[in-house]
Amino acid sequence: MIASLPLAVALSAVFAVTGAYALVRWSAAMTGPLPPARRMAELAHLLMSVAMLVMTWMWAGTTGITAAIILFTVFAGYFVLDSVRRYRTGSHGCAGGSAHALMAAAMVWMLAAMPLIMPMPVVAGGSGHGAHSGHGGGAGTAMDMTAPTGPAGWAVVLTIGACAALLATSAFWAVRALRARTVVAGAPPASDTTTTDTAAEPTPSDTAPSETASADGTVLAVAAPAGTVTAPAPHRLLGHRSDAGCHALMALGMIAMLLAMVAGW
Repeated sequence: MIASLPLAVALSAVFAVTGAYALVRWSAAMTGPLPPARRMAELAHLLMSVAMLVMTWMWAGTTGITAAIILFTVFAGYFVLDSVRRYRTGSHGCAGGSAHALMAAAMVWMLAAMPLIMPMPVVAGGSGHGAHSGHGGGAGTAMDMTAPTGPAGWAVVLTIGACAALLATSAFWAVRALRARTVVAGAPPASDTTTTDTAAEPTPSDTAPSETASADGTVLAVAAPAGTVTAPAPHRLLGHRSDAGCHALMALGMIAMLLAMVAGW
């Protein structure tokens, strides 16, 4: 579906990386003490990566596109409801859930708007009705010609808006990656769907570990008091920085895909 071979290869590499990482994260979430929202987030990013890999090289057909639209609409609705619930209860993860919802909604738009934003060829030609029999057989049939039709203007405007929103989302994830929590020891179980990550339950102790949080609730550092028996920290490849960085990379890949569709690359 992407006409430029170098761009198609580059996008394939990006979405293969994000898909493989999301698969590992989702597998860890399914076997670990993480909340359902985290599992849904990793599953959504896994399926988004797969869908965009397919879209890079081929047209999935009307049935496949419709099924994907329904699937990512469900994901977007889930993250919207989860963000609203977290906002009302004052729990962490509202901003991250909103970012997941926006990326799922952008995926829905990408799938639904393909016929509107991609240059499509049209067949222009006659069946020979305008030719006169006295001019010979060569003039009896007009030549079929193909000419590209431009994308709908309003759809292009909405697509540019979606790209701007995805760029802001990518910046959000990049900031999360830079401000991600460094687990020193004794980290408590995580409840944030985007910025916390623990591999095992901590061992109870008489003194609770201390933590430093930012204004938006992101845990920046956790340190265990002296004498506390602690659980091992998660592998650095499955930590908060790599997680947020992967989401930022996916958002940038979605921007490139949308712009390529509009430009006909």
